[in-house]
Amino acid sequence: MWQLLRERESLVCIADYKAGEELPFEGLSSYASGEKAFDMINDFYQFFTEVRSRKLRLQQHYTLFIEEWFGLLTYAENQSKKLKTELMAKIGEILAVGRGLNIGIMLCVQRADASHFSAGMREQFQVVNCMGRCSTEQFRMLGFNGELESNPTSRYGAGEALVLIDGQESIKEIKVPFIKNEEVLCDQIRHYLHHQPSLPKLIRAVAGGESTEQ
Repeated sequence: MWQLLRERESLVCIADYKAGEELPFEGLSSYASGEKAFDMINDFYQFFTEVRSRKLRLQQHYTLFIEEWFGLLTYAENQSKKLKTELMAKIGEILAVGRGLNIGIMLCVQRADASHFSAGMREQFQVVNCMGRCSTEQFRMLGFNGELESNPTSRYGAGEALVLIDGQESIKEIKVPFIKNEEVLCDQIRHYLHHQPSLPKLIRAVAGGESTEQ
């Protein structure tokens, strides 16, 4: 996320249902926690539909970052199965169509499971990143077994991961460096998020035929 914002590769909106590590961003228009995460997703979906209906190709990329997808789905299902179905449908639609509009999604789960995704949804991700140990079920569901005969993650430590990237010849093993200056990193992310336009402002701009570029 820091890289996306620092290099202006994308503007980022965060839907953080569990209000975890990203809590220092509370109060920013580009961040929503708890039940407000649903409002963030709905606003982002409305922005997406406005862009799509007007057949726009955005110059600036926009990313919806969803933290703890499973928790969000569980809460939605406890409210009503219809809410869960609608939530999955919206995310699935953005994944399927958003790429051509310069709109994308980063979705995080503690444990990947087929039940977390609607039909065809998994195949729409351009990057699959599994941190740490990956169970046999996850290894197969995420598509790693298509290239690897055995699961190497039993020996993985903190920060080590398998990555499957569209356009790459093979699955990659990576190691993410330990972040020593976490507070500085969060402050920088907060700075970038603070200077982003809010989703309601972007929606109004698209609906009014105005530019969304900064």
